Amino acid sequence: MTIDPRDAALQSACPVVPVPRFGELPSAQPGQRVLLARNGVFLEVTRTWMRCVLKLGDLPATPPLPYGVVHEHLSFAFGVIPLRLLDEFIAHGRRSLPNEAAGALVFSKTRGALRLVLHEALEAGPAAIRYRIDAMDADEELAVDLHTHGVLGAFWSTTDDADDQGVKVCGVFGNLDRAQPSAALRLAINGHFLKLPHPWVRRQLPQEVDLQGRCPTLASMGFEAHSQWNI
Repeated sequence: MTIDPRDAALQSACPVVPVPRFGELPSAQPGQRVLLARNGVFLEVTRTWMRCVLKLGDLPATPPLPYGVVHEHLSFAFGVIPLRLLDEFIAHGRRSLPNEAAGALVFSKTRGALRLVLHEALEAGPAAIRYRIDAMDADEELAVDLHTHGVLGAFWSTTDDADDQGVKVCGVFGNLDRAQPSAALRLAINGHFLKLPHPWVRRQLPQEVDLQGRCPTLASMGFEAHSQWNI
């Protein structure tokens, strides 16, 4: 049988890999692959700045498959998201009031760190923004996409859902006319959205609450401690 070249290209871009039961799963290069495991089907997405293993669905217990077990996973190469960079972006958003503002955290593979980029607004209003994205260095990749909602609350609009079709962390900040802004963060995986916890939750919980117990994935997001958040 001759495989259609279009199928060959698709399977090369997103191969299906049986998970070894006894050996180690080979490390993945940047891209994506489907992992076929005894406990389900998983999608593994790898970037220079992130590795995510997302469960797509369960498999029946019988007949048993001779594969290993996989667990969902999320980790970032930069280790932590420096809150000072988000502070700088929020300050930029306040200066842009009443209009929206946009920016990004860009990851450098060479430095292993993030830097803040503030996008130049071409058109901006209280409910929308159109902006220019400057070219990145050859070793850089977009990691965190940021925008504000001005005096409105932080939420995901249908426009956001349409824009967030790639692989990136997305953050939106609202109520910038108040002392405490609102915020929402999520991981976008090709149109699938995974809600992420963030440090602003800490202000809304009693001091005695165990945040790691309430938000076990907070550590995986790797937010850097900052005195402003009364940690």
